[in-house]
Amino acid sequence: KDMIPGYDIHKRTGYRESIAIPGRQTAQQIVDDIIRENRFLKFVERLVRAQDVGIMGRRYQIPFLREILRGTFDLGFMYDTVNGMFVENPRERRSRNWGVLEPGEEYIVAFVRIDIVGNTELVRRYPPEIIKETYEDLRRMVVESCEARNGRVWLWEGDGGIVAFYFGNRHTNAVLSAMDVIHRLFFYNRTRCRLSEPLRVRVAVHAGPCEYTDNEETLKGFETVKEVFAIERNTRPQTVNISIVVKVMLDEILVEQLTPVNDRKNTDFRYALVLEP
Repeated sequence: KDMIPGYDIHKRTGYRESIAIPGRQTAQQIVDDIIRENRFLKFVERLVRAQDVGIMGRRYQIPFLREILRGTFDLGFMYDTVNGMFVENPRERRSRNWGVLEPGEEYIVAFVRIDIVGNTELVRRYPPEIIKETYEDLRRMVVESCEARNGRVWLWEGDGGIVAFYFGNRHTNAVLSAMDVIHRLFFYNRTRCRLSEPLRVRVAVHAGPCEYTDNEETLKGFETVKEVFAIERNTRPQTVNISIVVKVMLDEILVEQLTPVNDRKNTDFRYALVLEP
C-alpha cells in the first residue's frame, strides 16, 4: 500500500470485501496496477530485497526473478547493489534523473561544482566566438569526465555548473571526476586553448541531502547546494576543494593525495596537480 497509497484490491477487482479473490487474479491485478502507476521498477526492487535481504527477518524465494531482472535490463536499466535500486544503463540512455529519481523526494547526493576564474575579465578581453568555443570545450571536458562515472549535469550557466552523483560509490566518483577535470584542463591549456593565457577553474566537491528537482532555481536553494557553492568560492584556481563529509568516505589511496585546508571554519581538503621536477 505504500507503493500505491490507499490501494484496495477489492475495489480494484470489483469483488465485495466478503468474497475471497482468487490468488492468480489478485497477482495479475496488482501487477497491472503497478505498471499503470509507473511503479514497476520499485516493485522489482522490493522483490529483490525480499529474496536477498528478507522482510521482517524472513527471506522469500521469488519464482522467475532472474527472468524479471532480464526484462528490466532489456528496458535499459541495471540494478545498483550499493543503493538497492535500478538505474539507467548509461550505454542505453542518459537522462538527468537516471530514469528513477522522483521530484520532491530527498536523496543523498554528491556534487561537483566547477566555475571559471575571472569570467567577467575574460568576456571583456576576448571576442565572443572565442569565449563561446572555449567555454564549450570546458563543458565538454566536464561532461565526458563525469558521465564516464555516471554523473549527471544538473546545472550549467556558461561559465560553470554543478554535476550530481548518486549511484555506485558517489563520493569516490565525484572526487575522481573533479581530479580528472583538472588533469584534462592541464593538457588542454598546453595544446588546444584558444586564449593567450591558461583557462583557470575552481572545483569543489561536497555531499548531503537534496531533493530532486528539474527547476534549477529551486536547486540552488537547497542547503547542500549552497554549501558546495561556498566551498568553491574559497578554492584556489586550478585546484579541487573536498569537504570533510566527502573525505571521510574515500579510500586511503585517494586521501593520500589530499592536503588539509585550514582557512575555513569547517576544514576542507585540497587536491592540486603537482608536477615533479
